[in-house]
Amino acid sequence: MSNRATIEPTEFVSIKTGRKSYGIRVYDDYGQTYDNTWDIIPVGDMEILSRVKDSDDDTMVAIIDHLIEFQKGISIGDNWYEWDDIKHLFEDEK
Repeated sequence: MSNRATIEPTEFVSIKTGRKSYGIRVYDDYGQTYDNTWDIIPVGDMEILSRVKDSDDDTMVAIIDHLIEFQKGISIGDNWYEWDDIKHLFEDEK
């Protein structure tokens, strides 16, 4: 398994009411979670990743911790970022 982490910016829509909310789905080979409490989806992928890394959701924390420990990249939407592209966001966590 590659254990490739993914953040998928998402518009959530209630099938029954049509009510919309915004947030992200975050997953890898070992876990998945979501947060649909955002007011908007930031345009920039690094801002999205920053919000995910500051989450207190246990699964998101575990996925981000794995990235840091093994210096792995991440997919955000349709874009892939190598560790060297994102490591500046995690310099205080090492």
